Amino acid sequence: MKYAQLIRLLVNRELTLRYKRSVIGIGWTLLNPMLTSFVLWVVFSFVFASRLPGTQQYAPYLMAGILLNTFFSQGVTISAESIASNGPVLTKIYVPPQVFPISTALAGLVNFFIGMIPLTIVCLISGQSIAWTMPLVIVVGVCLALLTAGIGLTLSIMYIRYDDMRNIVNVLLMILMYFTPVFYPISILSPRLQQVIQMNPLTSYLDIFRWAFSNNASVTVSDWVFMFSTSALSIIVGTIVFKKFWPRTVAML
Repeated sequence: MKYAQLIRLLVNRELTLRYKRSVIGIGWTLLNPMLTSFVLWVVFSFVFASRLPGTQQYAPYLMAGILLNTFFSQGVTISAESIASNGPVLTKIYVPPQVFPISTALAGLVNFFIGMIPLTIVCLISGQSIAWTMPLVIVVGVCLALLTAGIGLTLSIMYIRYDDMRNIVNVLLMILMYFTPVFYPISILSPRLQQVIQMNPLTSYLDIFRWAFSNNASVTVSDWVFMFSTSALSIIVGTIVFKKFWPRTVAML
């Protein structure tokens, strides 16, 4: 890949700058999902833990949802902002602008993989064994990075052209979180609402992630098809939209 070296440098820069003035540094990647999971576990474990089917454990179920949702929501917002924040660079030297959302999504992927360390600890403590299918988590992470990068490419144009998009996206991401079974099992919902939740692409990503990592969910062939198709469609559409509108947007930086 022509710009592989540049993307690698940008990923390293993104990871370095994100924790530059932090005492704990990248340790927040480990602490954040654990602290968030603990709070939600205290609040919801008595309501939803008994609703999980079979031998599924609520603590790893919850933390897997938080990890994936954090990767997606942070990845989308930071990727969308990456080109606007690097405007001074783009106006002085030639750098393919697409590399900024892509490198940001890849940096989020690194954090996602690091976050699996505390997830492993939670699984072992709760008695949920690590599944032999765990290497498939890499596939889930790559697909989610493509989904995030594609959305980030599209939104990066809209962030530059329309200031209101930042607030709109934050609200939409919050709504999307509640329409993703992060802390509740989908089985407790009505059949009609279950259909709505299943239409959310993140539901398939999350089910596959939970199943692959610790066999803490059940998946179907349609989940895999939905995951691969949405990730491919996202990066293709994002690239097309970006190339079409970037020449008219660059002057707004």
